[in-house]
Amino acid sequence: MKNIPVITVSGKTLAETYEAALINLYEKGTRFKTQYDKPGDPLSIDCTMNMTIEEPETDPVIHMAFPGGIDDLKEYVLELKGYKDHWVKNINDEKDTRLGIH
Repeated sequence: MKNIPVITVSGKTLAETYEAALINLYEKGTRFKTQYDKPGDPLSIDCTMNMTIEEPETDPVIHMAFPGGIDDLKEYVLELKGYKDHWVKNINDEKDTRLGIH
């Protein structure tokens, strides 16, 4: 497919940005038929989407089917609060020998 539009959206929270992305996709995306369409199906919509979430920790969203159960959810919440920040290498410190995990 050629000439797929590139759409850029930003918002304060994940939910706000996601909603803006869907609205922009609907309004500005390229519509086309696919091999999966049945007669009467609406056209599919495509684009390249760049989303920037300005404050991702403001309103974190957890999927209802979060894999791993409550223990993994607790670990995820701790990670959002910076629990594993000490794992990240300081790229401005030549003496820091940790792996460059970002």
